[in-house]
Amino acid sequence: MNPRSLKIFKKKKGIYISTENIIAVSWTILIFLIYYLKESYEFNFRGWETGILILGVIYIIGLMISTFFRYEREIGEYDGKLTFWKKQIEIGNDKYNLEQIERIEFINAYDIKGMFVNSMLEFSPHLSNGLDNQFLLTLKSGEKIKCNFLQTESEKIEFFNETFIYYHKRGIISWLHLLEILKIEDYDKIQNFKKEITIANNV
Repeated sequence: MNPRSLKIFKKKKGIYISTENIIAVSWTILIFLIYYLKESYEFNFRGWETGILILGVIYIIGLMISTFFRYEREIGEYDGKLTFWKKQIEIGNDKYNLEQIERIEFINAYDIKGMFVNSMLEFSPHLSNGLDNQFLLTLKSGEKIKCNFLQTESEKIEFFNETFIYYHKRGIISWLHLLEILKIEDYDKIQNFKKEITIANNV
């Protein structure tokens, strides 16, 4: 059984606003301010307000269209690999033998890089960065270790079936969670999969 790996991503905490969004919001405020001064205090901008309005509208429309082709920002940094070996699981520089592990779980593990997210018209990019996936390892000592990881079209946990079937046999992945990970939902497929595992256990 060959080891399989995923990139670990350490997210930065806090609220981050992109430069594009700051410019769009600032331009919108400027336009409203100019027309407020013009209408309420009869300021004379000598036609400059029309040019600013046109440029602002073009920028905002262009920004909103570009969001359909841009990826979400990666706020944080890559921090090693999450590697699944036959006898141990490696999280960055830390290694945990299967005998130490109570169970493993994948939380919200359906985020794939390039997946279309949020169809509403807004300034945020609509292509996922694939980093909203979380892995949870619980040790028999009670300690819990969490990490976010990247999934791409070529590196998804559902492709790690041999590894996770082995972990299920070792008792650290539940049957229901194994089906969830491997995306086996159809009743007949579940029954066939159960037979395959039973036969493999008896060989």
